[in-house]
Amino acid sequence: MKREELIKKLSEIGIGANHYSLYGSLEPDRIVLYQNYSKWEVFYFSERGTREDFHVFPSEDLACQYIFNMLRDEMLFWKKIEEEKKKRKSCENQ
Repeated sequence: MKREELIKKLSEIGIGANHYSLYGSLEPDRIVLYQNYSKWEVFYFSERGTREDFHVFPSEDLACQYIFNMLRDEMLFWKKIEEEKKKRKSCENQ
């Protein structure tokens, strides 16, 4: 998958561009995709300017698949947490 396809797929599942930077700009509090010569680097760029959770991939395709899976899984995790909170709240109100 290329970056353009990744953007489309993320948008389709409700993940906005404020969660990632795919063209190398170092914007804080985002997942960054950075092409470093023939390698593709993926990392979280913190608000303090540090690179965290650093991964290197041999292709754009693998890097984009990794980003998609990571952001999708994170979104699903937080949705599940919210659903559990709602269930607990409705049980408490009964």
